[in-house]
Amino acid sequence: MVQSWFECKVTYERAGEKGLNTKVNEVYLVQGFTFTEIEKRLTQELQPQVTGEFNINKMERTKYNELVDSLSETADKWYKCKITMVTIDEVSAKEKKSSVVILVKADDVTSAVKNLNKHMEDSIMDYTLASVNESPIVDIFHYEG
Repeated sequence: MVQSWFECKVTYERAGEKGLNTKVNEVYLVQGFTFTEIEKRLTQELQPQVTGEFNINKMERTKYNELVDSLSETADKWYKCKITMVTIDEVSAKEKKSSVVILVKADDVTSAVKNLNKHMEDSIMDYTLASVNESPIVDIFHYEG
């Protein structure tokens, strides 16, 4: 069985400023095998923060080819970077484009592009940056097994 990334949208209450409960909607990325495992894991990870109601509103498999962490201690956002790579089919000699999505942690869009380029500098493939969008992902939980 192959591990997948699951994007999970949750709503829960946590202690806010001045000690009052605040309802928040957040998105988490969790790595695992099954929806059941992901639900259990997400509940365990967030339980210390929850002070009231907790709901997982949506879970869906997502396809991120790679995750690139930031070298910056202050980076707190994840950016969804889509790159297009060109390969040449050896049989037909035609160019073939393929896209991959890489999640990059950074302070801002400029830093995300810089981190992505640094990550890709050893690649032998030519690539073009097609898009960079800020992701709503708050945190990532890697598989522990």
